[in-house]
Amino acid sequence: MSTLPTTRTAADPGILARLIDRSRRALDARRAPEAVLMLERAVVMPDAPPEAYGLLAEALLQTGRSEEALRAADTALTAQAEDPALRLLRARIRREGGDMRGGMDDAAAAVMSQPSSLEARTLLAICLSEAGLHDEALLLFHQVLTAQPANALAAAMLAMALMRSNRHDAAEEVYALAESLSGKPRGLVVLRAQNAILGGEAQCAVVMLEQAVVAAPDSGIWAMLGQAYHRLGLIDEAGHAYAEASALEKDNAYLRHLAVAVGGLPPEGDRASERYVIEVFDGFAGRFEESLFSLGYRIPGVMLRMLEARHEQTGRGSAKLGDVLDLGCGTGLMGAALHDLLGGRLVGIDLSPRMLEVAGGKGIYTELRCEDVVAALRWDRTTYQIILMADLLCYFGALEEVFTAARSCLSPDGILLFSIEAAEPGARWSLTRSGRYQQSEDYMRSALMQSGMVLLECREEILRFESGEPVRGFVVLAAMAH
Repeated sequence: MSTLPTTRTAADPGILARLIDRSRRALDARRAPEAVLMLERAVVMPDAPPEAYGLLAEALLQTGRSEEALRAADTALTAQAEDPALRLLRARIRREGGDMRGGMDDAAAAVMSQPSSLEARTLLAICLSEAGLHDEALLLFHQVLTAQPANALAAAMLAMALMRSNRHDAAEEVYALAESLSGKPRGLVVLRAQNAILGGEAQCAVVMLEQAVVAAPDSGIWAMLGQAYHRLGLIDEAGHAYAEASALEKDNAYLRHLAVAVGGLPPEGDRASERYVIEVFDGFAGRFEESLFSLGYRIPGVMLRMLEARHEQTGRGSAKLGDVLDLGCGTGLMGAALHDLLGGRLVGIDLSPRMLEVAGGKGIYTELRCEDVVAALRWDRTTYQIILMADLLCYFGALEEVFTAARSCLSPDGILLFSIEAAEPGARWSLTRSGRYQQSEDYMRSALMQSGMVLLECREEILRFESGEPVRGFVVLAAMAH
């Protein structure tokens, strides 16, 4: 990954002005990579203004280089800390990078500096809504719509905030207003149907989506129709809808996985694809922890208690754990749970760059690597006292490969600690309609044995709740067989 240029060279001030002007025009024409090249030249020149760094931050953001964009925005704000436009830009960058609190703080500062800015109010409202601060978000969205009563986008955003706050009847009224203002764009049909599903009116969603998909066979409409059918228990119809969505968007691993999960397409392997995992969790990073906690997620606490019981001196505070490898570390919930017990390195591995950015913000990991966990285990020559797989194996069907790879990285007295969702006895493993894999206890025990591991402890637990129903599974301690 490149970094911001630091070497400055002498140049004609006129060249600097032309570079900035041309880069601005390139950005207006949506040629962000071209703008980056010119602005990287501009910022190494003597007396490069904050404007150049601000434009570079915008161009880098548009090309997906959010970490570099944040550094450029920080540099610009060092010189112009009160500039509301720069504050708003950094708010966008932070939000895109999963730093919801930072984005909210910058958006609030932009509103305070420029109270009349509807753009700043809108972004602050979006950040508040995504953070679950619904009442504050609704107030701001309402102010924006009041100032621009014919703005269909403002109406749609207010409706979305109402939907997120579970005020589905009110959301339906405002979605209807947005449609009347906009002429029924396809995106609003999907959002309105989603609101109906969440409000317990899946049949209403089916009616509007079946009409919409005839008029415009769009992948988003087919995908939402699949959700509506699924909610009604019409699994064959859901499989057909997801398969149609996948056919229209062949590179979308998420849609294909959903189609496979409900039987609309044949499986291609015994685990979720890397692209599926990245697509799901990169888009989920900013609200991942809030969502899990709302489902009563219990795995980190259960694993912590099991480790404390296994390592009594560590549990009493008279000893520390050695090196720990956190596979599928996500946003770092397990690292945070074990923080007080750590005495060695804490290494986290995950496929999602956005999830790793959130984990890195906790400041507790010695190292974070963006890799497939099995590939990482195969080349890692380090041995660890503890290897964690918290809520990771629901993206694997067969377990032998990942168990064998984990065994190769365990120290002789090391412990593998993992969770699985419980499949029916005798089922080995299965892909559920929710898109997650489950394994039976008998199969898990067999896979451990075949991988040269021995089971030390197996606790049957409620891992979390889904649609109000408990998700049952096992949390397991294992070690090398000697």
